[in-house]
Amino acid sequence: MITDETILYFLEKFIIGILIFIRITGIFITAPFLKSSAIQPQVKIMLSVIIATVVTHAYHLDTPSIDFHLWNLIPIVFKELLIGVLIGFFSNTIFFAAKMAGGLIDLDMGYQTSILFDRDSGSPSLVGGFKELIILMVFLFINGHHYIIEGIYLSVKAVPLTQFEITQTTLDLLMKGATTVFILAVKMSAPVLVSLFLTNMSLALLARVAPQTNIFILSFQLKIAVGLVVLFGSVSLFIWVSKLALEPLQEDLVRFILSLWGGRV
Repeated sequence: MITDETILYFLEKFIIGILIFIRITGIFITAPFLKSSAIQPQVKIMLSVIIATVVTHAYHLDTPSIDFHLWNLIPIVFKELLIGVLIGFFSNTIFFAAKMAGGLIDLDMGYQTSILFDRDSGSPSLVGGFKELIILMVFLFINGHHYIIEGIYLSVKAVPLTQFEITQTTLDLLMKGATTVFILAVKMSAPVLVSLFLTNMSLALLARVAPQTNIFILSFQLKIAVGLVVLFGSVSLFIWVSKLALEPLQEDLVRFILSLWGGRV
């Protein structure tokens, strides 16, 4: 016979599972690989439900007591979504750096010239997409998606449903991540940028030696040719830099999750 206590128990477990599902949904919105549009939304929802079910069953007894009133659940829902978005956003640091590096190369090679004619066109970064795909392969090769799933389990254990705090450590880690984006972007694009700079210097000297040469028209073909040759020639170096940048991801992700609880990391 089903008693009121049994119904209340399963209702409480169901609501806790929904809150954990919302946190996982936030991670699936922003986390690398998991946010990819190549993965069907139905698959994302199914994976989120499976992970939420397993996590709820594992940590249900450790969950602090919650007042299941509607006005109390609304801020918790937004808080859970924010935690998931922050965790996924922090995991994207290296991918942001790759896209920024590609944008710098695109700008110097002339692939983003269309912005001069239509600033609202939202021209995609060709080289940035290429570098982002390479980093995604390295990310999967080192099992980075496993780090994200482990981070989901850790976040539920370390940041309970009733606790959340953006500490000074959280802000420091976010600022460090933003600084890392700029530093890595320069490192990843350095070979192509240096070669294009030397190409511009050579064209400037050629313009002084042979003024009758149409340097403006020549620069388009020459810069693209030099940029592509150096870009494909430095792929192995880019993979090496990407692997070194992704190696501390698991440790940094753990420190970031623990900082949301408010403890010392």
